[in-house]
Amino acid sequence: MRGALLILALAAVTLVGWAQTAEDLAAQADAVFQELWATEYTPEAHDALQARLEEAISLYEQALALDEGNVHVLVMLARCYYTLADMFLAEDGDKKAAYIQGQEYGERALRADPAFVQIEEEQGFIEAVRACENLEALYWTYANWARKDEYDKIGAILRGDAPKLEALIMRAAELDEMYLCAGPLRALGAFWGGLPRLPFGTYRLNLERADNYLAQAVEKCPEYLENLRFRIEFYLDHLGADGEAEAQELLQRILEAPLGDYPLYNSRTKLWAQARLED
Repeated sequence: MRGALLILALAAVTLVGWAQTAEDLAAQADAVFQELWATEYTPEAHDALQARLEEAISLYEQALALDEGNVHVLVMLARCYYTLADMFLAEDGDKKAAYIQGQEYGERALRADPAFVQIEEEQGFIEAVRACENLEALYWTYANWARKDEYDKIGAILRGDAPKLEALIMRAAELDEMYLCAGPLRALGAFWGGLPRLPFGTYRLNLERADNYLAQAVEKCPEYLENLRFRIEFYLDHLGADGEAEAQELLQRILEAPLGDYPLYNSRTKLWAQARLED
């Protein structure tokens, strides 16, 4: 009997030792995500890289189950779901679902701040965003929401999404326009260059603003090759033949550039540039 009790006691001690906190799980997830972020993308490695990202997501979600208000975990889940949709998923329905999930986590990160909730209740979402100090929550909420809305641009405008999106990314730019290598500038250029052509209204294609923001992104952080890609896609392509010479120059710069500090996304952008030149 005493022997059985000793075994049970040892088992209990072992289980306690194995128990992981939300911080432990988040740290493991951070390590997996950073490993992925620092890895070159190739078509051959696609499935293995996606599996690593999904491993990070699983760890973050386990951490969130233990600490549902953990802002870092919520932000990273928003970022992970964006990356999953943007880099790895192929079907539109799957991509949109991932962006929706990422947006939900981003909004939860914003509302984890009681001050945000109070301002939103009293003055509305946009005013809460304008007072928000959480750069990453703003950025990744915007990123997922904007990409989700690409599947229904007119509907998004009719729902009133555009002013909320503009507020999110403008506030991110105010806090740090160089986050993720000019990410807010890149996003603002894509925002104005990705709106539909409409005969009137504030939120319609605006090439002057797209040009301004994307030129700044390319100038300030040319080593992040998606800045060059976005200038092609969201500005120069609208110009037709008038934008062709600069587009060709940027495509060559993408192909000749090193992977640098952003191997995952830069390698994917290089594959895009090569495919574009071969078309």
